[in-house]
Amino acid sequence: MTKTNIITFFCLCLAVVFTSCRPKNQQDAEYDNNDPMTYTTSIIADTIIADIRDQSDLYPVTDDFLEDFLERVSEYEGKHITIATKMPAEWGISCVERLPEGRELWLLRSMDREWAYLVITSGFGTQRILDMVPVAVNLAQQDKDVLETEVWETYRESDGSFIVHKNYEWIKNLDTNATQSDINEYQRHSYFVDRYAINDLCRFECTEVNDSIPEYSAVVFFYKENVKPDEWDNVIEMLQAFCEDRNVYYEEVKTGFGDVAVHDFTLNEVTHVDMLPYIQDLPAGMVMFKKGETPKAVRFGSFERMQIEIKRYFKMLSL
Repeated sequence: MTKTNIITFFCLCLAVVFTSCRPKNQQDAEYDNNDPMTYTTSIIADTIIADIRDQSDLYPVTDDFLEDFLERVSEYEGKHITIATKMPAEWGISCVERLPEGRELWLLRSMDREWAYLVITSGFGTQRILDMVPVAVNLAQQDKDVLETEVWETYRESDGSFIVHKNYEWIKNLDTNATQSDINEYQRHSYFVDRYAINDLCRFECTEVNDSIPEYSAVVFFYKENVKPDEWDNVIEMLQAFCEDRNVYYEEVKTGFGDVAVHDFTLNEVTHVDMLPYIQDLPAGMVMFKKGETPKAVRFGSFERMQIEIKRYFKMLSL
């Protein structure tokens, strides 16, 4: 082999090495959006959240699919997003799950990780959208002295349906000259729970869980791992009496936090609540619930402090 041929061969080897070792994002940038998709299928997780810190890789989608998706992002049943915001333009596939008859269920995420959608496709590589619904958002928006936040999280039931908890909060920053009216309106909440099940036609059927629940206010007192805090009995007994005087139902639990039955004062069952999303970092305390409002968790403390939190949450006039 001549010296010239050796040099040529060496350069070709370097080119192959650099091409095969290029970063994944560079490969994605050169992905031909008209090529058929190949991906690994798995089971979508039981909990779906929008974590803006998530840096995991996403499978690319075709231009045609993305165009169709963005045209239909608001075409879903159930409670819609409250915050007025622009939909992201860049999306990718986080997970693909097989459905009967070759259909597929995609977990689609925005590149900024603020949004997540479940999308049912026709499968077999066609990427034709049959139905879709947002299942997780993590949004925040500030305009002057008002901060809006909206967080949706989804939990999958054993029957395969998806329960979407939709929380929205509006908070106004008050100055020293605030009037009593301002103080009463400094914070607003909305809380909805929608259930989405996939029917025989591979479409999402939505049921608003709140619809069948009567108006109610309730406090659930809890402690974990059978570790009861000091002064628990005295404090909780006084708080329960305070709640009953103001027609606020109450329960006390130490297990089964994911499905707590709330009863009225004649022991009739009113509803079931899921405390788990709100008490992950709390060993003991209370969670306050009101239909149409975002639940709020408070760490166990003195009677006076917990009483004030109850008054604030349920907007009782005399603080």
